[in-house]
Amino acid sequence: MPSYASARELMDAVMARYRALPDYSDRGFVTARRRGRDHVIVFETAYEASGDFRFTFDRPHPYRPLRHMVTRFVVGRRGGEAYLDRRASDGDVSTQVEPDFNLAIAGATGTSYGAAHTIAGLLFPEVTGWSFRELKRPRLRSPQLIDGVWCHRITGLQHRARMVIHVGVEDLLIRRIADRRPGSEERRLDVRVSAPLSEAPRPS
Repeated sequence: MPSYASARELMDAVMARYRALPDYSDRGFVTARRRGRDHVIVFETAYEASGDFRFTFDRPHPYRPLRHMVTRFVVGRRGGEAYLDRRASDGDVSTQVEPDFNLAIAGATGTSYGAAHTIAGLLFPEVTGWSFRELKRPRLRSPQLIDGVWCHRITGLQHRARMVIHVGVEDLLIRRIADRRPGSEERRLDVRVSAPLSEAPRPS
């Protein structure tokens, strides 16, 4: 297991790791606190060596008595064409073809509480927006066990929000991102890849 002299060195290694992956998948959830209430969405991510990408998430109605009404969103790229699908609980389906992949991801980022952007921004250089490398005042903390996986722990600031990011010690893949101020949390479970860690380039 390599050691890292600083949080920046680890963050560079994480970025290189994602950019080297031929395949990736996960499932997870986001808990976002808004106006004193927790809102939860569940999601799945899939990426293939062809460059195809799919992020699927289910968002319940924000009004508590209507939480049983769930809208499914699917954002991604297939065969070079970017798209954003919306499938409402009443059966209404709409598909929006986007002129570029970055716009498709941006269109789903807010609705997914940022989760649509997390892995897409790491895998694809053309996806803009807040970057993992832009974390201010990063610090490398002691490892923690997250969902049975030992993880490096990085703390820092995203704008004024204090962030805590957990990255797998063995595979350098993100398992948890938490924003302490509003109390939001993103968890990545059942993370699967095809590229062994030894294939990921290390920063010089």
